[in-house]
Amino acid sequence: MTRLSLHAIHHRFVFFGLVLLLAACSAATPRTPDTYYDFSLALPPLAFGTTDSIALQRVDIRGVQSGRALVVVAGETPRRFQELRGHYWHVAAPTLIERAFIDAMRDASSDARFASADMAKDAPYRITLSVTEFAFQPGETASIRFDAVVTHKKQGTILSESYWGSAPVGAGASASAGVTALSEAASIAFGLMAKELAAAL
Repeated sequence: MTRLSLHAIHHRFVFFGLVLLLAACSAATPRTPDTYYDFSLALPPLAFGTTDSIALQRVDIRGVQSGRALVVVAGETPRRFQELRGHYWHVAAPTLIERAFIDAMRDASSDARFASADMAKDAPYRITLSVTEFAFQPGETASIRFDAVVTHKKQGTILSESYWGSAPVGAGASASAGVTALSEAASIAFGLMAKELAAAL
């Protein structure tokens, strides 16, 4: 066997050895599975002074916050947002907020009946929510900002206000802590909205 062929065989062994080593390393570090989160609100009991149906017409969210990924505040001036890789809401954010809002208002209300627009097509009252912020800053705070417009089919607009809620993110700056803080912040903001809606009805 010539010196050239021995040299070629040696290079082949080295190459296959590197391939096997890389394969072993890949197998030893499996990809962390994605995590999916639910979202809920906690509102105090409240009487709205009517037994009419109140329908949530829609929830508008634009940009990166409208998707399924959890969103964190990445910086200020200008305010910047980033998706948190591997951490997602189990449905898109507008649907998530819609379901949480309706469930919470149903549980809180002792008289008015809350539903989605599809389930209460003849409801005399309609609510539109426009969310401008739904994010948290790891280790800092979680916040939600939204505009709420409530209309009556005969009386027109009866409520048009902006709301904001914030809550501290727990120690550890984990995604779960951020989700918990977002729930607390949203409960504050929607709780204030519910009180003002009850006063307006």
